Amino acid sequence: MNYPPQGPPPGNYGPPQGHPGQWGPPPQQPLWPSQQWPPGPPPKKRNGWKWALGAAALLAVIGVTAAVTISVTSGGGDKDSIPPQDTYGLASADDKAPADVITEDPTCAAWSPINDTLAAVLTDGWDELDPKLAATDWTPEERLKYEEVGQALEAAAEQSVRLAKETPNRAMRELYEQFIAYARAFTDAIPSYTASDNHLATTAVAITHALVHICSAITYKSAQARSLLVDPPISPTETARLSDPSAPRRFMTAPDPTCDSWDRVLREFNDNTKDWQKIDKSVPATEWTPDQRAVVDGVIPTMAALADDLDKLGLKTENPILQDLALMAAQYRRAHIASLRTYQPADNYLDRASFRLSSVIFEACKAARA
Repeated sequence: MNYPPQGPPPGNYGPPQGHPGQWGPPPQQPLWPSQQWPPGPPPKKRNGWKWALGAAALLAVIGVTAAVTISVTSGGGDKDSIPPQDTYGLASADDKAPADVITEDPTCAAWSPINDTLAAVLTDGWDELDPKLAATDWTPEERLKYEEVGQALEAAAEQSVRLAKETPNRAMRELYEQFIAYARAFTDAIPSYTASDNHLATTAVAITHALVHICSAITYKSAQARSLLVDPPISPTETARLSDPSAPRRFMTAPDPTCDSWDRVLREFNDNTKDWQKIDKSVPATEWTPDQRAVVDGVIPTMAALADDLDKLGLKTENPILQDLALMAAQYRRAHIASLRTYQPADNYLDRASFRLSSVIFEACKAARA
């Protein structure tokens, strides 16, 4: 399996069917405050591992009918007339702002139990299976484990629909929507699974890690503290057209022209930051040795160059969701750079959020090539 540079996308739980990443563990503090969470809504029943084709066909008919209605009522051939969009009840429908470090989001509390429940299933034996084995080679026990994972992904995806609607942040909504899309794509692939389908899973899990660390940076105030030290982000060239979060599409079904560059840029950064990766991220700057301080000071220009590269790749793509992910990863990287002179363990969430966002693109490129 080809994991993204700096190891597979680790998080508060291990990567799916892989080995721990090269980076150290998250800061030695709980990712979420200790509290009791109510159970999420039960997942909708689906016909085995297949999509409800009848419902999909109905949605397609409704979509075509709506498009025709809009076309007729908006003046027909007036090219300057932009037909109104269905907002699908999205709180972020009007968010056209640049993707940036997120300092508050009301859906983070709800995401925590969804993530924790999914993580418990992903680390209950499935992470030890060989992802190179096709479904035709599974034992009954292995097949059962995949089916359990599929059910857990289905449940998490269903519960995430509401979060996609409620978040006021466009980039967070896109992350929820893409988690739903990739989780369901992997679930649907399980009956005829081949090794390449694992990239659907690693993309979905990379998204969960990104959400965890974005929310953790909010919870532990590193996002609020460090974002003030970062220059304003680059405005997007365009934003993605709104879609129904209950039936989102994968943002990359064919490799984006920037995919090769993503692979190169991330691998170069990995190769150039080996010494920094060895530093224990749970140690604050006040406790660094002179040698550790020198390593951190030396890696700052490399990180700044990476952030610039992320911006360039984001502006180069014509995929608006990929652009948002790239530009947001750049901003989290810059926020992390801004923290290094006075680094606290919670600032590691900024670093990991940037890395996970990059991992989403890296894995999505792999999945698109499959």
